[in-house]
Amino acid sequence: MDPLVLDWMAEMDSNDGLKALVADIGNDIVIDGEVLEGCDVAPDELDDMDEGQAAAVAAHVFQVLFEHAVEDKTGATADPEEGLWTGRLDGFQFEIERDPTGDLLVSYHLAQG
Repeated sequence: MDPLVLDWMAEMDSNDGLKALVADIGNDIVIDGEVLEGCDVAPDELDDMDEGQAAAVAAHVFQVLFEHAVEDKTGATADPEEGLWTGRLDGFQFEIERDPTGDLLVSYHLAQG
């Protein structure tokens, strides 16, 4: 079989596996100091993040959890007062929100359209 076809098939299998993994465990992940280790955004900066910082945090956590190097990340909204940040990364949407106890949680979903 053509090597390009084999590469394409492996990539499709990998993407399908990533989508299934994100659907299975990609919700309400607590953002803490341990998961942020090595991130460009420090834990004490989380409450005042802008869109770009939120995208950096979401991409870092995604990479740590799913062992997937994020190539494309974009922050869409940042509302530190409400505790809500959104954006996209590599075909997924992310949402970071502050729960009632003050923890920040990130969730990932397959991007629509």
